[in-house]
Order: sequence, then structure tokens, then C-alpha cells
Amino acid sequence: MSEQELEKSLVQRAKSGDAEAFQELVGPSKSRLYSVVQKMIGHPEDTDDVVQEALAKAWNGIGSFKGQARFSTWVVSIASRAAVDFLRAQKRWRAESQVAYANLCANSEDLSGEVMASYASPEFSYEVREHIAYCFSCVGRSLPPDELAALVLRDVVGMSAREAAAALGVSDSVLRHRLTAARSVMQEQYEGLCALVSKKGICHQCKGLQMIAPDDVKGGPFPDIADFADRCAVVRDCGTTSMQELHKVFWRRTKEIEDVGLGSTEPDSGCGEDTE
Repeated sequence: MSEQELEKSLVQRAKSGDAEAFQELVGPSKSRLYSVVQKMIGHPEDTDDVVQEALAKAWNGIGSFKGQARFSTWVVSIASRAAVDFLRAQKRWRAESQVAYANLCANSEDLSGEVMASYASPEFSYEVREHIAYCFSCVGRSLPPDELAALVLRDVVGMSAREAAAALGVSDSVLRHRLTAARSVMQEQYEGLCALVSKKGICHQCKGLQMIAPDDVKGGPFPDIADFADRCAVVRDCGTTSMQELHKVFWRRTKEIEDVGLGSTEPDSGCGEDTE
């Protein structure tokens, strides 16, 4: 039996109420589905909730699946739209949210202690690419959700324009408009924000986190990131490894901070700046 024939058989069984067949269908798509939602939402618990919501919608709506696209494309489409709906109900974050968090950490033993406790974990090592991927999702939370979805599906996940438009239920021209807007805003934000992209960038968090890491877990050299496309390539190829627990702390605290707009976005923590 070919792969397509197997999928068709599983779909028919799932439509008949076979939950095991549905789980078998979802299995190969689950990591991609999770990756799409995580890159849009970032926050781990919120990501898990949206993924579960998307899977529930797919199970409840399996009867409407007509097989015009692969099942994996269909279920990722459901997850993408669920992530957009979630973000629409949330307050958009400031692009400089990490600067505000760093400022607050510098003046709080509790916040800074959480960070240092993550560094003390035997599983921790600093991986700049993983932090760049975290940063992308964090800054992305400042975009309108529809534009962020277009950006993630096209520039990070690597969907074709036709696939991304179909996934989001929009025309090709609407997708192009949203993608152009998202790229323009993100490029502008990184030019003023990220010290890896622009020497005048105000955020030195990548460098600061590496500076405080123990010598044996400082990680390799920084990648050459000259523009936004280079950053997208890093995010596309990066997995989740040894900084996962630290970033969970960052996500939870940043959400708390952004929900009420705490902290100055003018850098005053000294994070990553040379003291000599």
C-alpha cells in the first residue's frame, strides 16, 4: 500500500470514529504543527494549549476533510489559524520587550536569581542560535497576528506562497501584502533593536547571556547575521536544546511584564556591554 493509499484508508477510519487512526494520521505532522504554533506564540504553556485546541478541532472536523490536500497540510492549517485566533485575543507585545525584561532583572534579585538558577543546571549550555530563535518569536509578538502568521509560514516554515495562502484561508495577493508588511516591520525593528544585525542596536542580550555563562558552556561563535533573511535562516534551522528551561523562564516572565507594560524599553541594565 502506497503512502497516499494508507493516508486515505486512515482518513476513512478516522471519519468513522476511529481515534487510533486519527492519532496515526497526526503522528508525522505533530512536530511540524508544534513548530508552527511555537514560532508564532512562543510561550510554552500557551503553545501546548493551542496545539491541543487545534488537534481537537481537527478531530471534530475530520468529516469535512475532502482530501484535496495532504492531511498534514490540512492539520497545520487548522493550527495556524488557531494560533492567529489566540494572538488576536492577547495584548501585542513591545518589540523591545526583552530590553524591558533585562532592565527589570538587573534590579530584582528574584528575577535575576531565576536566570542564574537555569545557568546552574547541568543540562545548560549557551547556544546563540537557539536564543536567536527565541528572540524572533518574542519580537514577532509585536506584529499583527495575521502578518506574523504569513511571515512564519513563508520565511521560517518554508511553505510555498500557495500553501501558506491556503493554510490561512486568504488569496495570494492578501498573503503577499501581509508578508511584505511583516518583513518591513521586522527588518526595521531589528535594525534599531538587535546588536547582531546593527552595531547601533540597543539590545545586547545575546552577548550578555554568553558573557555570564560558565567558560565550559559558552557555546560557539556568533553566526554571521547581516540582515533579516540571515536571521530567518537561523530560526528555520534551529531546534530546541540546552536553553529550553531558561527560555521557559523568559517566556513566562515576559508575558507577565508585557500584559501590564512594566519596565522601561530604554536600555539601562548594561546587559552585554563591555565594562572596560
